[in-house]
Amino acid sequence: MAQITLKNLAHSYYPNPKGEQDFALKEMDHVWQDGGAYALLGSSGCGKTTLLNIISGIVRPSHGRVLFGDVDVTEQETAQRNIAQVFQFPVVYDTMTVRENLSFPLRNRGMDASYIAERVNQIAQMIGMEEN
Repeated sequence: MAQITLKNLAHSYYPNPKGEQDFALKEMDHVWQDGGAYALLGSSGCGKTTLLNIISGIVRPSHGRVLFGDVDVTEQETAQRNIAQVFQFPVVYDTMTVRENLSFPLRNRGMDASYIAERVNQIAQMIGMEEN
């Protein structure tokens, strides 16, 4: 693992956040040292998944940068980052299609249907599942 540095990182799923309450991930700076062992803990809804999705390139942060070593990967596609994530518990619902699973968290946050469709298409393309 390379050192992972987060600089002024924050994210809102709203296109025009009006205040701190609109951020899923509040502004933060952090460094994970190369070779370290780390756990990411927090209450439900605190931004753990959002943070991991930003680091892996599934989500582009609203603010800040992600660096792997000295390389700024903030704008790199997921495949270019050579990183993966594994969750403790599965978060895929077998009663839903791939697209329904991808849209589920955005629908629960009350996001606009056109935004959800756009994001689901982007993510499906990133992971090579455009047809599902």
